[in-house]
Amino acid sequence: MCWTKPSSARSRILSAPLAVVLPPPSAWANRRTVFDALAPGRTTMHTQDPAPIPERLYAALLACDHVIIRSTGRAALFDAVCQHLVRDGGMQMAWIGMLDASDQRLWPQAQSGEGWSLLDWIRAPNAAGSPAEHDLASAALARNRALWSNDVATEPLLNPVRERAQTQGWHAAAAIPLHVDGKACGVLSLFDCEPGAFGKRVQHLLLQLASNISTAIEAMERGERRAQGELAAQESEERYNALFASSPLPMLVVDPADGRIVDANVRAMDFYGWDHAAITTRYLHDINIQSPQEIREEMARSLASGRTFQDFRQRLAHGEVRNVEVFTSPMDFNGQTYLVSAIHDVTARRILEAQVHQAQSLMQRFIDQLPGTAFVKDSSLRLVMANQQLGALLQTPPQALIGKTAHDIFPPDFADFVTLLDREVLEAGAHRVYPETFNGRHNETSLFVIDDGAGEKFLGGLSLDITDRYLAKERSAALLKIHELAGELPENAFLSAGLELAEKLTQSKIGFLHFVNEDQETLEMVAWTAGALKGCTAAYDAHYPLSQAGIWADCMRQRAPVVFNDYAGYAARKGLPQGHVPMQRLISVPVIEGGQVRMLLGVGNKESDYLDFDTETLQLLGNDLWRIARRGRLETSLKHRVDELVEANRRLSDMQLQLLQSEKMASIGQLASGVAHEINNPIGYVKSNLGSLAGYVDNLLQIVRGYEAVDQLQGDALAHALQAMARSKEDMDYAFMVDDIRKLIDESVQGVQRVSQIVLDLKNFSRKGDVEAEYADLQSGIESTVNVVWNQLKYKVNVVREYVRLPPVHCVASQINQVVMNLLTNAEQAIPEHGTITLRTGVEGDTVWFEVQDTGCGIAADKQSRIFEPFYTSKPVGQGTGLGLSISFGIVQRHGGTITVKSAPGAGSTFRVTLPVESPLSPETVA
Repeated sequence: MCWTKPSSARSRILSAPLAVVLPPPSAWANRRTVFDALAPGRTTMHTQDPAPIPERLYAALLACDHVIIRSTGRAALFDAVCQHLVRDGGMQMAWIGMLDASDQRLWPQAQSGEGWSLLDWIRAPNAAGSPAEHDLASAALARNRALWSNDVATEPLLNPVRERAQTQGWHAAAAIPLHVDGKACGVLSLFDCEPGAFGKRVQHLLLQLASNISTAIEAMERGERRAQGELAAQESEERYNALFASSPLPMLVVDPADGRIVDANVRAMDFYGWDHAAITTRYLHDINIQSPQEIREEMARSLASGRTFQDFRQRLAHGEVRNVEVFTSPMDFNGQTYLVSAIHDVTARRILEAQVHQAQSLMQRFIDQLPGTAFVKDSSLRLVMANQQLGALLQTPPQALIGKTAHDIFPPDFADFVTLLDREVLEAGAHRVYPETFNGRHNETSLFVIDDGAGEKFLGGLSLDITDRYLAKERSAALLKIHELAGELPENAFLSAGLELAEKLTQSKIGFLHFVNEDQETLEMVAWTAGALKGCTAAYDAHYPLSQAGIWADCMRQRAPVVFNDYAGYAARKGLPQGHVPMQRLISVPVIEGGQVRMLLGVGNKESDYLDFDTETLQLLGNDLWRIARRGRLETSLKHRVDELVEANRRLSDMQLQLLQSEKMASIGQLASGVAHEINNPIGYVKSNLGSLAGYVDNLLQIVRGYEAVDQLQGDALAHALQAMARSKEDMDYAFMVDDIRKLIDESVQGVQRVSQIVLDLKNFSRKGDVEAEYADLQSGIESTVNVVWNQLKYKVNVVREYVRLPPVHCVASQINQVVMNLLTNAEQAIPEHGTITLRTGVEGDTVWFEVQDTGCGIAADKQSRIFEPFYTSKPVGQGTGLGLSISFGIVQRHGGTITVKSAPGAGSTFRVTLPVESPLSPETVA
């Protein structure tokens, strides 16, 4: 680093004789002071290790640099460095060892602090990684690099001294090689009780200190070979120049007599904005924002104490004001004492601290606005933050709670409970919500772990007062319980149970419930709680006039709830009957419906005053009790009405069944002549065939008897008899007779089958409708119905069949057949002379359908909407009852189907019936 020409004051300082001859400035070219770590712009170290460096360590390292500058021998240097590191720097132990070239052993040279006995373990290894590398110091020496351990308990190289180190309470250790001419010649070894004490920035400072010690050792070794006197002074000056000039921190030399700046390094000139000539003409009051008197007092303190650390605000050349930390120590030069100050610009840090403080204040104001008590605890479960609500709950200012544990605040049992939960959550690292009750209030507390990003964990908590919610939950549970009891108990028992719940929810001792008669003048005494009846000997009639009732009935008179928290002091009370339970407090509420008071509900003798919540609870319970009781009465009445309707419906079903059967019989009656003709035809030719067959049988029997006689003959008689039999068969036309017998029998069988089928179809059709539904062949049913009405159809219509294969349909076949017959009969009657009836079937998804289409006269549009009405008919009087389509419509509807018509006058009609494959029929709907 370039050095400016010294001023006269500086020349006087540097003219002071020093006892040690130091190397020229070139020897310090690659050395740095311990303040390099704080050089402006060196942000890398701050990024790696953001933790602040202890102020006492700054002071110790500054003192070590002064010792290095003024040291006269190795022993004094080592001893002073160890003492400053322990006494001023906060280390628990420091020692320096040097390598003996003759036996290659590391010999301790100086030590400060407790634990000197552990140095018996020190050995120097022959090479890195050798078996002799059994402790931190020897390993650092062998590897020729600094070794750091921030956890003594887990560092293998500290095994030999672990037990002693733990006894001393040490948690961190460091070993830094010292060098002469680039070779490791010794070790600076340190122990600290703080875990993680040797962070990156601290390591950087200690490495620079070791480098400066190494430079001093080199200078001392050279000094031992040089003459004393002027050369020593020159070396001391060079050493001073090296430390002062190369410091990365601004450094000033000040005359304490008047505060004049007598010297400044390059960093100071760059920082303040003046060159050397300008800055050495200024005084401390030119840069410090302090009064001259305050500056003089600060300089006096520095001289008296030997060193000081202060915060100042200083003004730069261009007027900007910066926040600085100033480390000041007195130093003697040529018999005169000066103050040497190292200046650290902390403006950015102060801004950051202000921002942190602002953030903390903002956070405090934020948690003060939370709707409950909020707090943060450290890992030892001491409060580090508490909001106003917590302070108000505990009747203590929030700041007075900081640093306290649960046992400092709460009763022992509750404190044990809180501490156990806090510890469980902090160790598990999981969020937890739990209920707690304190001072009669119900709270819901959420506990969670907060990681500060540096490895330390805090416990956060937010506790919300849920007393109202808790009571509302209990009230809701009671209301649900009331609804559960409604279906289990008769009315009086139900009302008594509800009244007991009201007494419990309001924390009362007595309760009563009375109905109000329709005249609004008489009360019907219904229920009292067990607490009200206990010890009560007063007599009451079942009915009580409102005019004689006390203030407990004022809720009816006022048609609003009334509350008496001082019943005895209420002047308008009428008193209580002899033997009545004494009253202290009372709530009474009316239940109003339809503009009239229907019920009174009251509770009394709560130990504390009744609140609005109690009134609301009682009113809600009363409303529900009345609503449920009234509903029960309505349900009972409705049940009687339903029973009556069921009986009426049963009778209606019977009548409907009778009507259906009557319609069937009427249809059969209309078809009777045709059916008789259909039966008479086959019976007629069966009868005729039987007459022919009787003659054939006589002839055959005659032939049989002739052959029986022939069997008794022999010879010529037999031959003549056979010839006679042959002539007889010829006369009878035997061959024709045999052939005709078979035809007559076949025709007769067919006739009988025709009669049987007609009878069967007629029987199926005429069955009563109280049969069960079953799966039936719909197409077979259609054909059976056609067979029944065939005599009516065959003379005037052609029947066309357009069938597709249908799945079995769940239905009452006889009822569907009746629908088919009604449609066929209507179609035949709609055809004047001769026409066509087309029968179609089809499947659509889960439904089947059939159509009956005729070429008749059709139906007018204005009549189509009425054709399914009962007793409506467009036929002449005497040709229809008007029930056929109505009954058909009902049958199809009960089967879950539909019946539709498409028709126009002169264009015929098409009736389509659609049925589900799986009908919704039940035994109740079959008929």
